[in-house]
Amino acid sequence: METENCKVLGIDVGGTKIAVCITDRAGNVLASGRIAMGPYQTVLPEIVALSDKLLADLGCTRNDLRGCGICAPGPLDMAGGRIMKSPNMTWDAVPIRDDLQQALNLPVALENDANAGVLAEWFFGCAQGKQDVIYLTMSTGVGGGIVSGGRLVTGRTGIAGELGHIILDLNGPQCGCGQLGCLEAYCGGRNVALRLQEALRQRPEHAIYRLPGVDGKPENLTFQAVRDGAKAGIPLALQMWDEICLRLAQGLGIYMNTFNPEQIVLGTAAYYAGDFLLQPVLRYLPRFAWADFRDCCEVRITGLGLKIGELAGASVALNGLRESGRI
Repeated sequence: METENCKVLGIDVGGTKIAVCITDRAGNVLASGRIAMGPYQTVLPEIVALSDKLLADLGCTRNDLRGCGICAPGPLDMAGGRIMKSPNMTWDAVPIRDDLQQALNLPVALENDANAGVLAEWFFGCAQGKQDVIYLTMSTGVGGGIVSGGRLVTGRTGIAGELGHIILDLNGPQCGCGQLGCLEAYCGGRNVALRLQEALRQRPEHAIYRLPGVDGKPENLTFQAVRDGAKAGIPLALQMWDEICLRLAQGLGIYMNTFNPEQIVLGTAAYYAGDFLLQPVLRYLPRFAWADFRDCCEVRITGLGLKIGELAGASVALNGLRESGRI
């Protein structure tokens, strides 16, 4: 089957918007658009209508598409193809995979955003040609996607790869998931912000409040404020940044010892921080992983940068087609 002219539909479901795009096999975005999040019964036909409009703009029809991929935040019911209720979404147990498959008459695949991230790097980014790759997304929380032996690792119920919730310290800070000492509790944007806000609650004259972008407002005490404060040499920020790097290295060491990957890709917050995050993590890494594991594994920042979200749904579509033998 020829793949050069393979076109797929990618749908990225977010808390406030839904992005729809059509790409080719090489990851070129041929057409794209967005619609606002709303009630499922309203949004579903809007997704179909926008898809048809984008196809028409290209002079194409649905017959020109090989498949569709949906990227969505968890929790997901993978067996049922449903997006379940989460704190950031009003949808609850909506059968989007089967509904779109029926509406579009196309094969439709569904994955969570972290799995979609590793697939995007694998198909289009710095992990092309690799067989064993881990992608770590570091945003509000920390998520992971794993490709092992050239296949996406999904586990028995489709929820494998919750790499942000490995326990680093039984007596550590509480994570939003309810556990203590998760990697996400140390490195997730929301938890870092909460710790900074608590540390400065009674200290309105602290230097971090004077950083550009903080402007004296407690609600602006975020992960970015910690990063910028550390770059400015502010002691509290330096201490917090050092712990973020140490705990991230601890997590990466666990991944190396467990999966023996050839590449670990760090996304989102790591993309913005660059070497300011990567270099201290690499210095700490020998404390947590044998040289045999480190020497065969490249740890690097995402090769796609901000494009990874745009290509997430398309990569899910391509992986679904690949695993079913259609490409």
